[in-house]
Amino acid sequence: MVDQSVRKAAELLKQGASMLSESCPVCNNPLYKLRNGEIVCPIHGKVIIAKDEEEEKRLKRDLLLDSLEETLIESMTSISKRVKEDPMDSDALLQVIRYLDSLERLRKIRSGGRGSEPAR
Repeated sequence: MVDQSVRKAAELLKQGASMLSESCPVCNNPLYKLRNGEIVCPIHGKVIIAKDEEEEKRLKRDLLLDSLEETLIESMTSISKRVKEDPMDSDALLQVIRYLDSLERLRKIRSGGRGSEPAR
């Protein structure tokens, strides 16, 4: 792993990247700033550096929501195969509806929406 990170770091420097004083929060390797301004770790690729605690919280929240959305979609894909095999499988259909509802709620949370207004 060390040889790989050294090779990648050398390649980044050859491409004109600048080594930064900050290190990767995962592997502790030095970070590099590419000519286009992107900050990368030679092992993990693109790294986002939070400017303050508030931004760090927002980034963590966004990553969590992305991961949750991916899990919901994978699960729904698996269940949808059951529906294709048997369109009358009411349990599978109900699960798909629940996944769709969860995705809709998650996307509202991501966009900052509060959901629908209560009926008057």
